[in-house]
Amino acid sequence: MQDKNDLQPVREIELEADHEFRFEVEFNKRFEIKLLKGTAEIFGTELAVGVTYSFSGRKAAVYTWHGCTLEIRGQFLVEYTANETPMTSYFNTHVALQQLRQSARDNKEQGPRVLVIGPHDVGKTSLCKLLVSYAQRQGEKPIYVSLDTSEGSITMPGTVTATTMNNIIDVEEGFGSSATTAASMGSTTMPLAYYYGYENPSESVKLYKLVVSRLAHSVKCRIAADEESRTSGLIIDTAGLIDQVGYELIQHAIQEFSVNVVIVLGHERLYSDMTRILKDRSSISVIKLTKSGGVVERDRQFKTQLQRAKIQEYFYGTPKCELFPYSMLINMSDVSIWRVGEPIAPSSALPIGMDSTENETQVVKVDNHDMCLHSILAILNADPSEPENKLLESNIAGFIYVSDVDEEKQKMAILSPAPGRLPRRHLLMGAFKWMET
Repeated sequence: MQDKNDLQPVREIELEADHEFRFEVEFNKRFEIKLLKGTAEIFGTELAVGVTYSFSGRKAAVYTWHGCTLEIRGQFLVEYTANETPMTSYFNTHVALQQLRQSARDNKEQGPRVLVIGPHDVGKTSLCKLLVSYAQRQGEKPIYVSLDTSEGSITMPGTVTATTMNNIIDVEEGFGSSATTAASMGSTTMPLAYYYGYENPSESVKLYKLVVSRLAHSVKCRIAADEESRTSGLIIDTAGLIDQVGYELIQHAIQEFSVNVVIVLGHERLYSDMTRILKDRSSISVIKLTKSGGVVERDRQFKTQLQRAKIQEYFYGTPKCELFPYSMLINMSDVSIWRVGEPIAPSSALPIGMDSTENETQVVKVDNHDMCLHSILAILNADPSEPENKLLESNIAGFIYVSDVDEEKQKMAILSPAPGRLPRRHLLMGAFKWMET
């Protein structure tokens, strides 16, 4: 991170009403914005006048409804002002959802269950942030559900999560204050998480459906017990599900979460197909929204850096809330490490009657602990005596990182957010590796 004195000279930017200042900052650079006068917001969260906001490794936009003056300084990859934005249509969508919430409150029913779908890098997560922020500004407490396993918007990559949004989304970090950061700050936004362990839902469709179903069941139980969450409803973020497998997973999510509003962002064919597929289900509204011109495609390198940053953040916190994880040795005999079995062969090569996907949701004991080196392991909230076939139904108590393995001494060196014994015995290994720097 650069020293503050290395930042470029201060500049001022005047934004007219309904204009947007868009910027991209690299991970090793820093960019600062201060609102001098007027009103402005980033993804629905208002900026405070006179407060300096710092960004690194971000692609975002400052929007103003009525005009404002910004002070900016720092190094950026891209910066420009735009006068064509879809913000009015996004705000109108929020107004329609708010009417559904009021109707639900009047009739003692469930609030809107909104599923946001579209291709990769079209602005789905940004739209979800905006809809959540606008709901919060009107006193609502919606549940934000992330089914996007590639980034880990709330916690680790590879997880599906649900979080009751009690606190305003942080301007600098987005949904970013990870589970550990949130816990250390005494926040009540600890996410409910299930570990899928892969980046792409298509890598193990059966397993992905299983963890989504478990998450949906838990969310429904929460909604049943909490009237505020029930009427505020759900905002559900997804991965870029636009192929045949994606359509199957979209319909699965609609079924499991009892979705009644589908927002299709920036994809004509997907909107047409969803309208056709859901035409007999009158209880579901399908809405088409255009993507923002500020949305840019992120290359593989940027996404990999984003994943590493989220893992780093889980253990070490953020610049605003540093954490100090604990390195310790554990006995291999004190834990049981599992991974999910993979399809053993194509269906055509298997004996008659055997399904190649049967192995996709079976856990396999990891006996060669060298496999675990540099792995992220999820601590499953399961009793020591939990049968193997039930382990994947357990949610996550937290994560550890394996920094060294000594097979001879039967010990592992791990990095943990908390000192002392691990809270649970069963650990689940996914495909994510990380080198601590």
